[in-house]
Amino acid sequence: MEKESKTYPPEITLGWDQGRKVTIRQKRYQVTESQFQELIEHRLEAMLSESVSFESDAAKRDFIQPGNILTFKNPIPGFPSGQIAIAKILRNKSGAIQLTNSFGTKTPWFGSEQELIEAIDWEWMQQNIIMKQ
Repeated sequence: MEKESKTYPPEITLGWDQGRKVTIRQKRYQVTESQFQELIEHRLEAMLSESVSFESDAAKRDFIQPGNILTFKNPIPGFPSGQIAIAKILRNKSGAIQLTNSFGTKTPWFGSEQELIEAIDWEWMQQNIIMKQ
């Protein structure tokens, strides 16, 4: 008589609690190819529905912050690709703004926040940025 071998889902160790090892069993589910395809399509639709909108000046101002990447309409000195990953925003008393990346490279001074907003290619960014912050 053959002995049936039971295959259990793999265990994942979460850590230790009061001297006891805490583990959970990872469940496996059998999925058909069409179900898998539907799942992928659903996730893509969810990602695309969360696209960034730059319709108002307030939304544009909110996006101009350290950690985000901006694309300019024209290349600017020090940034031949026309893109900068903002590390720091410098403002002076007259309202002029200068952006700095993580390497310390600085953009030229923009006379005002509105001048900076007008220099950025918002249409390109709207089409190419998928996920919200």
